[in-house]
Amino acid sequence: MTSRSPDKTGSKTFQWLVSLAGVSHLVFVAAVGKLRWEHAVADLLLVGLAFAGPAPRRFLRGAFPLWLTGVLLDTQWLWLGLRGHIHTGDLWELERKLFPAPGLETWPSYFVTRTHAVLDFFCGFSYAAYLYEVFALALLFFFRKHPRFELLCWSFMLVNALGVVTYMLYPAAPPWYVMKYGPGPADLTAPPDQAGTARFDALLGITYFAKFYARNPNIFGAMPSLHAAYPVIVVWQAWRLGRAWRVGTVAFAALVAFSAIYLQHHYILDVVAGVVAALVASMAVEYALVRREAPAVATAPLMPGGDSRA
Repeated sequence: MTSRSPDKTGSKTFQWLVSLAGVSHLVFVAAVGKLRWEHAVADLLLVGLAFAGPAPRRFLRGAFPLWLTGVLLDTQWLWLGLRGHIHTGDLWELERKLFPAPGLETWPSYFVTRTHAVLDFFCGFSYAAYLYEVFALALLFFFRKHPRFELLCWSFMLVNALGVVTYMLYPAAPPWYVMKYGPGPADLTAPPDQAGTARFDALLGITYFAKFYARNPNIFGAMPSLHAAYPVIVVWQAWRLGRAWRVGTVAFAALVAFSAIYLQHHYILDVVAGVVAALVASMAVEYALVRREAPAVATAPLMPGGDSRA
């Protein structure tokens, strides 16, 4: 009588659990009438990778938190009715008092009449690329078999979870909403708006942001700014890879943070909250997955045999 090794048993369990998650989500979104082609692709890909062999499963073990993040953000409509009081004018006034722009404006309103095509391009580009930066680094870590692959993916999921919890406890209107609808009680029927990103679309003759924001299920999720949080996650994970990585990732994070304000999607307070959320998520994952299990992960080089020092 033969017995299966713990590793193989764990692998089989993981395969079936992941497959069940993918199929269950696909059935759920179809049953509630919200099925889109992206759901079918993501869920079927999840199931396919689970049974595609050792290398795809290794990728899936690290990247599974990315799928969970997608499900979390895509199903925000489930809990929107449970949100607390939506902050509109009070947040605007707090921002104006703490970070007054010339003329006692908020900085997002200050930039409305002070735009430039060069800023529109670079800010719009960074605002579109912020998500792809995370995925690009995750793929680089995976193909280099770097142990920070899983750390990056779990940090990404945790910062999004922190964001969603904050959206429930402290739902907040973005600057563009207050400028368009005023500081009074929140209008729950207000549609998503591109705000300053519309200038980027117009500059390039595309509809990227128009389509992106048309599917936003929650316009009252300005605090914290996940646009500002994601690049900080990347800075944390790439910090030990060398000086060039530090300079590049910090510069991009700074550009995205400025863009969030320049494009009227966030206040400075939102950006600060996003940075704090990213640091909390990174430190929590670092402590849970590195310090207790594999301290060498913290200083592992990107290249085999390479040097992770600056």
